[in-house]
Amino acid sequence: MDPYDIPKAIKVLNSMSEEVPEASLLYFFSPKLLLNKDKLITLLSINPKIRALWLKMEMDDS
Repeated sequence: MDPYDIPKAIKVLNSMSEEVPEASLLYFFSPKLLLNKDKLITLLSINPKIRALWLKMEMDDS
């Protein structure tokens, strides 16, 4: 099984509910971003303390 897959990334995203509320634009932006395999791997690999910041930066850059 691939350790870098969409279901795992969604679980990580859901675990970030304080930083990324479910009804937020950032929450709905994130799955689209994660269709890019490199960005999916990045999200799952970076320090959990900066994941939300990284997502916000990606959204701002899009």
